Amino acid sequence: MESTSNRDMTESKEQEENKQQGDESGQIVLGDSEDNAPNATLDIQPKVEGPMPPSIIATLFWAVVLYLVPNVVVGFGFNVYVDVANIDDAGRWFGKIETLLLMTFAVFFIMGPLLFWLTKALEKTTPLKVYLNVTSHSTVDIIKCVGLTAVFWFLLSELAILLNVPEEPFLEQVKLADLPVWFICLNICILAPIFEELVFRGFLYKRFASTKLSVIGAALLTSALFAVVHGQYSLTGVAMVFILGLYFMWIRIKYNSTTQAMVAHATSNTMTMIAVYWFY
Repeated sequence: MESTSNRDMTESKEQEENKQQGDESGQIVLGDSEDNAPNATLDIQPKVEGPMPPSIIATLFWAVVLYLVPNVVVGFGFNVYVDVANIDDAGRWFGKIETLLLMTFAVFFIMGPLLFWLTKALEKTTPLKVYLNVTSHSTVDIIKCVGLTAVFWFLLSELAILLNVPEEPFLEQVKLADLPVWFICLNICILAPIFEELVFRGFLYKRFASTKLSVIGAALLTSALFAVVHGQYSLTGVAMVFILGLYFMWIRIKYNSTTQAMVAHATSNTMTMIAVYWFY
């Protein structure tokens, strides 16, 4: 009897010690039994859920927001100016190339902050420059990109000549615009490449590529949207913009850099403006 009592006291003491160890380690200790392994434990690990991947519909929605909001704001501001300045034929004034270039200039400075805010809101864990793939490059890489773009531009121009593509009416209007040449070149050769590449080859491509579209589908859809927003061109001009969009996308993927896409875009637009002012 005394032996049995001692054994019971020993088992009771061991169970108490196991319970205390389980409480101190933050683990649930399963009681010892003949059917269970001694000191069996169950860890409680919190589940960490990652951010939801972007969808095609949501990305299309943000594309519309990035395009419409700046244009609506600028359009409202210019309408206020029309009323204050007592411009008689507002429709004709808005149709002038000078007004279009001025409105485009204003749109860029609303689109930029909106893009940065939207990117930070949707991608809280990724730095802005990293998500948009804004990177630095060596002088050699930049020169190579400029050279590749120049060759591509010449080939595309020769194709247009062989196909007897007429001169683009919009570019003829740009040449005759009653605005300083430096302002037109600033708009077309610097601001447009920077902000358009950040939006299309930076933000939109990154999000589309994260969906089931994958890289090829994202490249095609982004280039199509890029062409659509250049509705000021003729149908042939829009088709050319689509081809250029595919080329800029190739540069973006080749260098894994939106910065190089900006370089390519700026080179292409600069060569176009040189052709407009000296050869048209």
